[in-house]
Amino acid sequence: MLRLLTRFLAQLLLAGGFIALIVDGTRSIAGGRLAVTSMSTGLSELFPALYAGLRASVSARAQWLWDPVMTGVMAIPVSLSLAGLGALFILISAKREANRRYWRP
Repeated sequence: MLRLLTRFLAQLLLAGGFIALIVDGTRSIAGGRLAVTSMSTGLSELFPALYAGLRASVSARAQWLWDPVMTGVMAIPVSLSLAGLGALFILISAKREANRRYWRP
């Protein structure tokens, strides 16, 4: 049951990553230049209060931590992060093959 839910979540994340890639591609074609939506832009547009709260919370606890997070993690494109997370969930939920031996050495 847990594997089914993990696979379903993985498929949703992969679909979201593909949709974000299509949106970025359409925006790039319409604008005539490469337009990639970063995680910081995507989060601030979708969840402005959550993003502001996250930034304030991290800055209040450890100011030195926000700059690496902002430049490193939040600069990743949304499509890449969603697809990567979906692929990771698929790998986690993969069924392991049993060690089958049909003879004894």
